[in-house]
Amino acid sequence: MNEIPLTKEQQKARIRERYKGVDPNILEVIPARKKADFYDDVARRVAVYVRVSTDDPRQTSSYELQKNYYEDMVQRHKNWSLTEIYAEM
Repeated sequence: MNEIPLTKEQQKARIRERYKGVDPNILEVIPARKKADFYDDVARRVAVYVRVSTDDPRQTSSYELQKNYYEDMVQRHKNWSLTEIYAEM
């Protein structure tokens, strides 16, 4: 049986239908969490991943360019601290 997967809207509709007529006083409502804003004033420990995927000589400086870019980005955000650079070459 190859069932066609439901869209997100269809899934939500099924859930709403399931709870139709249920007394709202017996349901526990869990409020949504605020989405993380990576540019707020909260201190953040940041790790970055840099990758060079080929041995092409034109990619020689790619690692350094990526590393420098992310180090500069972290420095521009006063509440960020760079904890690790993960590299794959």
